[in-house]
Amino acid sequence: MSAAPYVVAVLFWAGALWRLPSALWGDHRRRALWGMVVAFAAVWTLKTPLVDYGLDHSGVNDLSSVVKHVIAIGGIYSLLSYVLAVYGSQDESSGERYVRVSRAVSRVALKTSVATAVALVLLFAFAIDRDEPTEHFVTGHAGQPGMTAYMTLVYLYMAGASAVAAYQWGSAVRRTTSTLMRVALGMMCASMGLGVLYALLRTAYVFYATAVTPADHIAELQETVTEAVSTALFPLLLLGLSVPAGRTLVDRVRAFTALSRLRPLWRDLAVAVPAKIMVKPVRTRLGPLSGPVDHVRDVFRPDQPVDDRLARWVTEIRDALAELQYYAPADLFDRAAEYARQHTADGNTAAAAEACWTRAALTHRTRGDAPGRVPAPFTSASGGDYDGEVLWLQQVAAHYRHADAAVRELVTDPREAAV
Repeated sequence: MSAAPYVVAVLFWAGALWRLPSALWGDHRRRALWGMVVAFAAVWTLKTPLVDYGLDHSGVNDLSSVVKHVIAIGGIYSLLSYVLAVYGSQDESSGERYVRVSRAVSRVALKTSVATAVALVLLFAFAIDRDEPTEHFVTGHAGQPGMTAYMTLVYLYMAGASAVAAYQWGSAVRRTTSTLMRVALGMMCASMGLGVLYALLRTAYVFYATAVTPADHIAELQETVTEAVSTALFPLLLLGLSVPAGRTLVDRVRAFTALSRLRPLWRDLAVAVPAKIMVKPVRTRLGPLSGPVDHVRDVFRPDQPVDDRLARWVTEIRDALAELQYYAPADLFDRAAEYARQHTADGNTAAAAEACWTRAALTHRTRGDAPGRVPAPFTSASGGDYDGEVLWLQQVAAHYRHADAAVRELVTDPREAAV
C-alpha cells in the first residue's frame, strides 16, 4: 500500500487549514486559492487506497474516478480563477500580453468548467459500460469510445488550464525582482509544466488503449510513470504557493515583534500626549497582572491589522515627540547627546541620545511644566523611509527602557516626577 497519497493529502489539508483565515476574511483571489487547496486535498484523499476502495464498493462501479475528476475540475478552475484574477487585474488600457490572455480566458473559464463537469457525469452514466468493477479506470474500460471521450475531456481541460497557469507564472518570473518570488513562481510554473506533461502522457495512453488492448506491463508502466509525475506535481505546486504565505508569516512575526518592542515607548507617550493617539492603550485593573495583560492586549488586539497598527504607532510616536519639543528645555538635546556619549555601552549613542531626550522631555510634560512658545531643538537619526524608521525606533525604545538614570541627571529642576 503506497503511502504517497496519504502524505500528499495531509500536506494539502494542512495547507487548507493554514489558508482558512484568507477564505473567511480575504478577497475573492484568496478564496479561490483556498478552494483549490481544499479541492485537491479532497482529490488526494479519494486517491488513498482505503477511501478509493470504499467508494468503488459502494454499489456504483468506478464511482471514485468520476468523483475525483469532477472535484479536480473544480480545483483546477479555482486555481485558474486565482491566476487570472492576479494577472488580469491591471488597468483596463493595459496592452500587456499576459493581461490580454488572462481576460480572454476569464470570459470562458467558468462556462468551460461547468460544461466539462456536466459532460463527464453524463458520459460516466450513459456512455461507459461499468457492469464489472475495474482496478484501473482507463485500462479496465480500454477500447470503449465513451471512456476515450471521457478521459480526453479530462486531460484536455487539465492541459489547457495548466498551460495558461504555466504561461502566466513563467512570464511573471521574468518580471519580478524578488529572488524569493522568482523561486516560488518558478516552482509553480514547473508544477504546471508537469501538469501539461501528465495530461499529454495520459491522453496518449487513452488513445493507445482504445486502439489496442494494452499488455499488463505497459498498463503498469504508464500508471507508475504518470502517478510519479502527479505525485511530484502537487507538492511542488503547494510548496510554491506556500512561499509567499511563508514570507507573509515572517513579516507578521516581525511586525508583532516590533510592536512588542515599541509598546513601552508608545504607551508612555500615549498617556502623556493623548491628543495625538487615535486608539488609547489598554488599561486594566488586575493588580500585578495589569502590566503584562495590557502589553499583550495592545500588541495583539484584533481590531486592526498588525501592519496598520505598527504604521499608526510609528506615526503617533513621532507626533507625540513633536509635541514634547514644546516642553523640553532648549539645551536638552545637546545635554542628552553628551550624556549618551559618556554612558552608552553599545556604541549606539544616537539612539541613546534620542531615548534620553524622550524620557527627560516626558518628565517635564508629565509634571506640569508650562510649554514654550517655540519647539526645542530635536534631531532624529532615523533612516528616513518607513522600514528604517521602524528599525530605528526599536533601537530608541531599547535604550528608553533603561534611561531612568538619565532623567535624574538631565532634569535639573528639583521637582522630579516618575515617568
